[in-house]
Amino acid sequence: MKVELENLFSIDETSQDQVINVYNRHGIAIGAPELRKRNLKTKFNPIFTLNEDVTYEQVTALYESLEREFGIVSIGERFYFEFSDIEYERAPLFTLNSTGNSPEMFLEDKGTLFSLSTHCKCCGLMDKEQLSPIVIDTTQMKDRHLVHVNGYWVASEELVSLMQREKLEGYELLEVIHQGPAEGKQPAYQIIPVQMLPECSKDRVKLYFATEQPPCSCGLNGVINGPDIYHHEDLKNLKGDVFYSAECSHDGRYLYRKTLFSKRFRETIIKYGISREVRGEKDANFGPKDWLFDPVLIK
Repeated sequence: MKVELENLFSIDETSQDQVINVYNRHGIAIGAPELRKRNLKTKFNPIFTLNEDVTYEQVTALYESLEREFGIVSIGERFYFEFSDIEYERAPLFTLNSTGNSPEMFLEDKGTLFSLSTHCKCCGLMDKEQLSPIVIDTTQMKDRHLVHVNGYWVASEELVSLMQREKLEGYELLEVIHQGPAEGKQPAYQIIPVQMLPECSKDRVKLYFATEQPPCSCGLNGVINGPDIYHHEDLKNLKGDVFYSAECSHDGRYLYRKTLFSKRFRETIIKYGISREVRGEKDANFGPKDWLFDPVLIK
């Protein structure tokens, strides 16, 4: 696996070479990225690999130099995880990060009942327990097979039928409540895993944005977790196709447990043309309705 960090900020086009020199001076080798014009400024988005030779200290010092020498104070950051073909082939489980590079995969909750409690007084993260079926406007699903609602996956009737026909196991279904126009509404079901995975390996990569405050002492807020890593022995007796992670994730406000899916689930999605074979966000195949699975890494 390779970890890459993308920067995004605006510069004067005449400053491009000087900015590249600042990166190189801090031991971060970049070429000349594609420049995108907008008004009088140019969008500059170099991507570089984070490894033992490129540390957070170097990145922080780089940002300080860009501010001091060029007045660049607003720097966007984004991490990418790139996996080898062998990592895809070996993975028994996958994390489903997206069912399309489109905001249409996210639906607004229309009144699901939750009980709430404070998980961390420092950053304000909240625990929540679902008390009712999910409430959404199912007309917004349209022809999508799987949508994301508040950390939960909601499947179309067609996808549920396919999962049952292919004998995928390890989940329960809870029909969602429709709230919206009667015309175009459709049956939809929350997929609820019935099994929880063992804890991840401590070798899992943990990242944060150098432009932001250090992660909270709770170890959750401000932390960007790398791919799940498990020891082979911990998964060798695993059965089924849908699982909860032992670790909590969050959406910036609420905690939830991530859902992981089996290799067989992913292969089924590709076999029946629901998604093309996509390997990473930068895959040329990644379109508005393609599903993005990240492989679990095995030690």
